[in-house]
Amino acid sequence: MHHLALPFYCAVIVGALMALLARAIYTGSDTFVLVALVGIAYFALHGVRDARRCWPAIREEMERRRAARNRDSWKPPLRNPARPPRGPASTDDTH
Repeated sequence: MHHLALPFYCAVIVGALMALLARAIYTGSDTFVLVALVGIAYFALHGVRDARRCWPAIREEMERRRAARNRDSWKPPLRNPARPPRGPASTDDTH
């Protein structure tokens, strides 16, 4: 689903920035802490905003797929009218 591409990329970037934040806190790099916090806030905001904006299109596509699945789910049984059905299968398994 192409509607979720940008929110997914934002989530990946937020995850990478959280790893950077954890590393920056561990090493005591205050400048990287600030950069990571700003990046997390920016990409989280844009990811959530884009997901909310694209949600109606996602819901519509899922309903269309569900309808197509339900429409094509029942098919009549296949029959071969050229030959009569064979007799019952043997239940004796002693060979």
